[in-house]
Amino acid sequence: MDIRIKRNAQDVATYVSEKIIATVQKKPKSLICIAGGDTPLLTMQELVRANQAGVVDFGEASFVGLDEWVGLGRDVKGSCQQTLYDNFFDKLVGIREEQICFFDGKTADLEAECARVDRFVAERGGIDFILLGVGMNGHIGFNEPFVPVDTDCHVVELDDVTKTVMSKYFDEDFPLTQGISLGMQQIMTAKQIVLVTTGTKKAEIVAKVVMGKITDAVPATLLRNATGSVSLVMDQEANGILKMGVKSEDEKDTSAGTEE
Repeated sequence: MDIRIKRNAQDVATYVSEKIIATVQKKPKSLICIAGGDTPLLTMQELVRANQAGVVDFGEASFVGLDEWVGLGRDVKGSCQQTLYDNFFDKLVGIREEQICFFDGKTADLEAECARVDRFVAERGGIDFILLGVGMNGHIGFNEPFVPVDTDCHVVELDDVTKTVMSKYFDEDFPLTQGISLGMQQIMTAKQIVLVTTGTKKAEIVAKVVMGKITDAVPATLLRNATGSVSLVMDQEANGILKMGVKSEDEKDTSAGTEE
């Protein structure tokens, strides 16, 4: 795992957006996955700015959603679909709806929805670049602790930690118990995986991801065994427990082993 430490959340977003832009410039038909939630918002803003300025063209790229709350759709503020569309997809120049495959959390047939997204990913030869956040319990997407590692898209029972913190996303309370998500098999075989974390509240889980035992009890640790390129990009606040040094005002490159 390649580790990059940036001064702040904005520097993290700038660095990650440049990696996504480089991916699409090298392979215009790339399949990109960007997580919902708060952490990737600055990266989305940087990508939109670059796209509107003509720096990057997403006209041939494809996008797949990472996950969604079962029972919610685009009409609910705080849903994954609403976050991505309002902050990213709807602001891009020259993108068509058929380029986007996003989970419908309100569907009556969750199994068929999983199969639909599986086909979209498989038809494009897998994911070229996936931008991930990490939950307080180490979940990736809605791949909660002890999730099977050999699955594609699936429905997941939400962990108690996720249920506790989910209220921050919504203006009202929802009795949510399930999520629908890309599986660890699809994530682990992505050609480029970038895990982003910012803020002091993530410092403890970051330390576990980097230095802890590789275990499905903390799904993010499994990324250390992924087949493609894996990077962790964090700001100085998330670096609070690891206390990895910074060479200058930019970052120090280091690495974490994949041994348990």
